[in-house]
Amino acid sequence: MRYTEALRIVAFTLLLISCRKDHPNNPHNPLPGEPVKKILLKDITIPHLPSPYYHFEYNQDSMVTNANFASGYTIYDVIYAGNKIAEMRNNIVVNHDTLRYLYDNAGKVFMLKFINQQNVVYRHVAFTYIGDQVAKIEWDHKEGDVGFLIDRTLTFTYLPDGNVKTINEHRPAHEGSPEYTSLTQFAQYDKKINVDDFSLIHDGIHDHLFLLQGFRLQKNNPGKETFSAGPGQTAYTVNYTYTYNSDNTPSSKLGDLLFTGGGDAGKKFQTHAAYTYY
Repeated sequence: MRYTEALRIVAFTLLLISCRKDHPNNPHNPLPGEPVKKILLKDITIPHLPSPYYHFEYNQDSMVTNANFASGYTIYDVIYAGNKIAEMRNNIVVNHDTLRYLYDNAGKVFMLKFINQQNVVYRHVAFTYIGDQVAKIEWDHKEGDVGFLIDRTLTFTYLPDGNVKTINEHRPAHEGSPEYTSLTQFAQYDKKINVDDFSLIHDGIHDHLFLLQGFRLQKNNPGKETFSAGPGQTAYTVNYTYTYNSDNTPSSKLGDLLFTGGGDAGKKFQTHAAYTYY
């Protein structure tokens, strides 16, 4: 396989597969009633991608103060109101967007506003819950004088233990791009600590990273992931193997990926992610 093709598959795979993480006020807060674990994720490193792929810094209260994606592709200062994220401010030279968190009367984040340097709101992220679990997340964008149009929707189902079971993604047809739907399924969870579930919903270089606030998608680490996107489209199955630190956090994750549909059907590929902590 040519290097460029391998890199393309790595990037594609990781945008869809990614990895997961858990710590106190780490890339996301614990749910109410969960004990606060001072596990501070530092880096997630993935071969052939900008290194580190994710990097986090914290204050003395173990709250994320800086989030860095793709070795500086985006760098966010994380601002708090009490113990809740109020804003994430991108501070790279060419982009100073602000991601503003809005909360309902129950204290749940119900919307993010993406605001550009000219103080114009150009994108929303809306959250719908069933109990304490997020059931749907919708992204929209400002479309001229038309208003805001939804361009991405994720819906979630969960296993009894609270780990996500399925993620259904839908993108409507837009400006020549066809309608897109995919289904990702997770199974065979372990009982160890997950540290990177925020990456499940991050659209890579195509959209801003934001940190989860007040809900979890994965508390533990899946042993199997299956992805499909319709007849003739890319499909794959991944079986994961983890190594762990003494505190049950992952130090590495290996994935044996088999493409089961699309142009790469029958090909195998190995994914790898390494985790370091403070």
